[in-house]
Amino acid sequence: FPMKALPDRFEHICSDEMEELRSEMLEMRDMYMEEDVYQLQELRQQLEQANKTCRILQYRLRKAERRSLRVAQTGQVDGELIRTLEQDVKVAKDVSIRLHSQLDSVEKKRSHLDQENEELRVRLQDLEVAKQVLQQEIDKVGSQYPNREEHVCLRVHQDVLVGAAQ
Repeated sequence: FPMKALPDRFEHICSDEMEELRSEMLEMRDMYMEEDVYQLQELRQQLEQANKTCRILQYRLRKAERRSLRVAQTGQVDGELIRTLEQDVKVAKDVSIRLHSQLDSVEKKRSHLDQENEELRVRLQDLEVAKQVLQQEIDKVGSQYPNREEHVCLRVHQDVLVGAAQ
């Protein structure tokens, strides 16, 4: 290469390096965002199921309250009412246990996702810092050694690849 073409070549190679780093970062972000969207949809479905169960329990509670009021007004308790109330209590206990289990599961998933999101935020910040450091090093080396730009840029590229592989 002629001496005049080296800075342009160096700039082009470094520009390609930066674009490649930027693409890798965007690809990582997109991959994790897709996973987060899927997990969010799953959590919303679980929440919808819990809301449905709550509506059923509210209906049964109102029904039991009406029966209780009828018993209070008439003073009579019939066998059917007692059996229905016992069944409602059993169902309510079963649903309560299931809801607590689902709530624990959803809370664990949420906690895991929060932790994972924080780790990804830190990793993304680290990548941004590494990108800035690399750019500064490229600029520094390019200004100090104008005849060795291409060699240095290739060396930086190798270091980036080694760092990414680790």
